[in-house]
Amino acid sequence: MAIKTIVVGVDLGESGHRAMQLAIPTAQATRATLWLVHASEVGLEHAWRDLPLGARSAAQALRERLKGRFQNSLQELESERQRCEDLGLSCQSSCEEGRPWETILRTAVSVNADLIAVGDPVGAIGLPERLLGSTAERVVRQAPCSVLVSCGRLRDDYTGARIAVGVDFSVHGIEAVRWARDVANGIDGEVALLYVVPHPITEIIMPREWQTVLEGLASAGRSRLDQLIVSEGLKPNTTVHVLDGPIGKTLCNATAELNADLLFVGCRGEGRLRGMMLGSASQYCLRYSPVPVLTVRP
Repeated sequence: MAIKTIVVGVDLGESGHRAMQLAIPTAQATRATLWLVHASEVGLEHAWRDLPLGARSAAQALRERLKGRFQNSLQELESERQRCEDLGLSCQSSCEEGRPWETILRTAVSVNADLIAVGDPVGAIGLPERLLGSTAERVVRQAPCSVLVSCGRLRDDYTGARIAVGVDFSVHGIEAVRWARDVANGIDGEVALLYVVPHPITEIIMPREWQTVLEGLASAGRSRLDQLIVSEGLKPNTTVHVLDGPIGKTLCNATAELNADLLFVGCRGEGRLRGMMLGSASQYCLRYSPVPVLTVRP
């Protein structure tokens, strides 16, 4: 796929470092421009007039601390930008006050980004995060383009990497296949197509006739995967795997068993509550994938 602009969410910590580990080689391979985005803590300017007189001295001290942090963030971000330019990359940076996901999304829209790279969402375990999602999850749900999330195990070099792709034959799933095809061609990698026949039934309570139904669905899925390899111009060494079970969990388990280095999935941008009630495969993969996840939008 043509990637000209990559927006990177940089928190100047471990999560941002992991996002940069993926964004830099992607930019090097595609000659894309990097936009490094950092969201700093919101200051007190807007609430200053409403503060009581007795609280103004304490608020002023806090404001100075926040200003100091903001200046430190600017310096660290400039160092990151300079490091990218030293590697021969075109790179811009911006540091704004506000919520991280809003800042990232706003920048992605303003620069017409082709890809967003963000850090690992693991660690968002509080009630607000469970209801609303981590920064990575919020970005994925609302992004105007595909999002690369630095989940799980990272490689120093992705040359020859194996890419697992969740295929459901939707528009989003087909686009994920195309991304995998193009990325694999660029890194001399290989692609494994994973089709999951979804069902919530466990082996203990599985009706006798269900095995026959599964075999029929699996056969039809395998045939469509073979056709997809030809129609989308994938390499002859592309492998197909037809599985059954909960989609997100099955994709993550298969990715680990295949020792894949990347997982690509289509993303419809479901709302958080809808995902909690119905189950979102991409949402599950962000939480539990053993490797980085690319959530693909058409």
